[in-house]
Amino acid sequence: MKSRFLVLVLASAVFFSACSIEEKKAEQKTIKSVFAIYPKSKDGETTRVFNALASANNQVKLSFKVKGNISKLELDIGDEVKRNQLIASLDSAPYELQVSQAKFGLSEASVAMKNAKSNYERVKKLYINQNASTSDIDNAKAQYNSTKAKVNNIQKQLDYIKLQLSYTKLYSPINGYISSKFVQENENVNAGTPIVLISDKLVDEVQVQVPDVLINKLKVGDSVKVKFTSISNDKFDAKIKEISKFTSPNQKTYQVVLKLENPTKKIKSGMSCEVYFNLLKDLKSVVYLIPAGSVLNDKNGYFVYVLEKQDDIYQIKRKNVKVGNLTNDGYEIISGIKDKDLVLKAGMSEVFENMEVSLGNKKELGK
Repeated sequence: MKSRFLVLVLASAVFFSACSIEEKKAEQKTIKSVFAIYPKSKDGETTRVFNALASANNQVKLSFKVKGNISKLELDIGDEVKRNQLIASLDSAPYELQVSQAKFGLSEASVAMKNAKSNYERVKKLYINQNASTSDIDNAKAQYNSTKAKVNNIQKQLDYIKLQLSYTKLYSPINGYISSKFVQENENVNAGTPIVLISDKLVDEVQVQVPDVLINKLKVGDSVKVKFTSISNDKFDAKIKEISKFTSPNQKTYQVVLKLENPTKKIKSGMSCEVYFNLLKDLKSVVYLIPAGSVLNDKNGYFVYVLEKQDDIYQIKRKNVKVGNLTNDGYEIISGIKDKDLVLKAGMSEVFENMEVSLGNKKELGK
């Protein structure tokens, strides 16, 4: 009887032992395999690139102050010009005719004034000798003053017409080159119509439009990099010279003017370029990049899941993080993680904190 009972106990022990092993195997089979990555360091920098145009520090758009027909405009885009060099001329014949007419009118008025003055002097002597009445001398004086005023008026008209005649010639106020040409010879133009754009010989500025969400991260004096792909692969050093206080028309962007520190003659006004802004240059901590899908957000803020090793398995742990900008390479993580943290790459909705998982890409991570 005892031997039968012992056999039964041993059989039961074997049975339950086998069940325990099977349960452990089943538990091991249910451990989820996940993929993780190491954060990519950005060395405390983040760069934004914007398209821009080179511009001369001193640009002058020339126009005539009077209307007329362009009789001379022989310069072309790219031509070098000197200060006070003649740029263009209008047909001056209409203004020369007006000068001639004004001179003739002035001559007639001067003769009339001379005669009126002589008559006034004559009547004044007669009045002194009581040979002319008060009304006679008053009339003579009024006539003289009237002709004198007419002479002054015509003289002013002549001076104004001569000034207009001088405006028929357009001169360069600076040394530079023709960067734009808006009209051609024999065209009729009104006063103020742009004729040419003259730029400094050395182009040392860049104009770029920056979105309103980033403008407050910039300040005058900040260092930036500028790249002209049409010149070389080198980047030019520059500093922010001006930041507009107002948005550009119909856009939520602000114009920022950069001063190139090492300009060359190869840079031409209007040449396209790329501007590289370092927007996190003042941060002392390291900034990391992780995929956008790895960053979660709830009422407590942004966080990521990291894998902490426990014996031969890993446990899911939450880490709160401070995020920066969303880039093409993912979110910028300003604080909260380290370069050795294993950050869960995907499947965040299928895991929870303290959940045991296995690492599915050990070879990729060198583990």
